Amino acid sequence: MDDVRKIYERAYALNCKGVTVYRDGSRDNQVLSTGATQKAAAERDGSAKASREEMGDLRGTIAEQDAEIERLKKKVYDVEAENLQRRAKRSRPEKLRGTTIRKETPLGTMFVSINEDDRGQPFEVFITLGKAGGSAMADAEAMGRLISLALRSGIPLPEVHRQLRGISSDRVVGLGPNKVMSVPDAIGLALEEWMRDKQGVQQELIADRSAAGDAADPVVVRQVGKATPAAGGAGQAQFELEAFDGGQAFMGTCPDCGSQLEYAEGCVKCHVCGFSECG
Repeated sequence: MDDVRKIYERAYALNCKGVTVYRDGSRDNQVLSTGATQKAAAERDGSAKASREEMGDLRGTIAEQDAEIERLKKKVYDVEAENLQRRAKRSRPEKLRGTTIRKETPLGTMFVSINEDDRGQPFEVFITLGKAGGSAMADAEAMGRLISLALRSGIPLPEVHRQLRGISSDRVVGLGPNKVMSVPDAIGLALEEWMRDKQGVQQELIADRSAAGDAADPVVVRQVGKATPAAGGAGQAQFELEAFDGGQAFMGTCPDCGSQLEYAEGCVKCHVCGFSECG
């Protein structure tokens, strides 16, 4: 209050027509300021400058990261483009040895011939089913050609087997582990039998499954090692067996209620209405 009184007295003595009184720092922009106010303003300017510099550094870091992301995207694109390039198909030798396996299918007796190269590896597959010129024979020939193309292009036989095994149809033959659910499933069984006989399959015990359950389930085969030269120069790959869960495969729809069928206890069943192919 004393400062304000002194200001008005000073203005009266100077014959001023008006006077404005405000405290230091009460305005952002003021005509006069004390040393403390100037110091605070300088500190604010310094902080703003530091913030701008930090923001500039951050923008630079973001730009570098964006450039790195673009570089990685281009690298991924190049790798994918390289992977999508056509595989080199092996040429067929003049003479090949083979094994023919007979399998019963829902469409009749099928013969699967698997030819090997000079190292004992599967090279091509021929499938015969029904009469020449029939639809079943056409489908079988198409599957044989595609399997042969996959084998000659470097696709492992266990991968082909995994894609075929467990495909179901509206008709089946056999019971239990000998049950054949479709023509592709029979081809998968033939490939599985060939791997057992020719390339030494080892049983892998599943600890969490009972012995009875394992005995009733089909199996799938996967490769566990690369081909290694043996005596005589022939290389053989080792395979192992895993339990094949038939319940995970699509068994078709129930003829009574239309729900999905499941493979359980050695038979195809419907858990909705109780339908069973085993009666």
